[in-house]
Amino acid sequence: MNTPFEPEQPFRTLNPPQKKLWSSGAIVAIFGCGVLVLFLWLGRSESTSSAPEQDSQSSVQQKSDKDRQKELIAYLQDHPQDEFAHYQLGELIRHRAPFQALENFSHVTSRHPHYFEAVAAIAEIALEQDLPERAKPALQTLVREYPEQIQYQKALARIYQQEGRYRRALRYARRCVELEPGNAENQLLLAEILKKAGRTSEMLVPLKEALYLQPDSFPAHLSLAYASLYTGDLETAKREARWCLEQEPESITALRYLATIDRNQGQIESAFQHIDQALQIEPQDFDSLLIKADLLLYQRQGEAAYIMLKPLYENHQTDRHYISALARAAGLTGKRAEALELQKRNQELIKEDDLRPSSLQSDTVEKKQAQHN
Repeated sequence: MNTPFEPEQPFRTLNPPQKKLWSSGAIVAIFGCGVLVLFLWLGRSESTSSAPEQDSQSSVQQKSDKDRQKELIAYLQDHPQDEFAHYQLGELIRHRAPFQALENFSHVTSRHPHYFEAVAAIAEIALEQDLPERAKPALQTLVREYPEQIQYQKALARIYQQEGRYRRALRYARRCVELEPGNAENQLLLAEILKKAGRTSEMLVPLKEALYLQPDSFPAHLSLAYASLYTGDLETAKREARWCLEQEPESITALRYLATIDRNQGQIESAFQHIDQALQIEPQDFDSLLIKADLLLYQRQGEAAYIMLKPLYENHQTDRHYISALARAAGLTGKRAEALELQKRNQELIKEDDLRPSSLQSDTVEKKQAQHN
């Protein structure tokens, strides 16, 4: 018997005829023609029916998924602790209803044969939906189980960086470098976290390694300009910033760096040219406005600096650099009471920064607070 996917045999084995009516050559020719006609007919039939068959299969699959989803939902109403059903439902709906899938996967325990697949799904959905607190414990579990899988290390480094917990972020970023030392992106991630942590001098090694691996990396050149600027290597900073500007003439970051380098070297006119160019590209760029105000204050143009800075107060009143510049501008324009008030506000902001745990202390402080609570 033929199987459902096995074609019928077009010819059967027959008993030899008693009387020979045709020559062997004629029989072979007729046989060949028959096979050719049958082949062409079958090919045409398959080509005309393939698209409807695919649509039909897709429709059946979609219908069966919806039916299965309804069955699982109904089943879980009576058996809410069945982790196998939760896992199956999570797999079915993770792309259509990610938040519900997240809850379903959360019911899967370590006894389940697909436990780590469920944990990975939780991490993926939580990251996609910007839920770092849900992603973090899942990623920590995956890092312990799969310490060689770099994507989990990198995701944790990013989360801790966003939280300002730079010591932990650096731990995972360094692990990424250990796993893939030849990957320039890993070196850049490490340098980026070091920058956020205020450890500028330590940025130089990973940045130079990134440029060795990827000489035309714009982010690496731009970060090296920053690191060199704030470690006092102005010549390297200028070279790197100029390289970036050649690649992207509208890079306001490179223009800001060049303006700062010019100011530090006493080239005030050139500094004004670079910062005005940046403000032409992005007139409301806050950092560029601060640099221009600083240049104006350097030239004792307090009124111009005050007019530029004052409208920014509502949105930037917690920025120490801004408050300090505005206080200086107010003082130069004779607004002594306002200048004193702003100086007082600046001192308060400094105290708040001093009381805030540093990146190296934050993890320890959080642990002590958790134990106390």
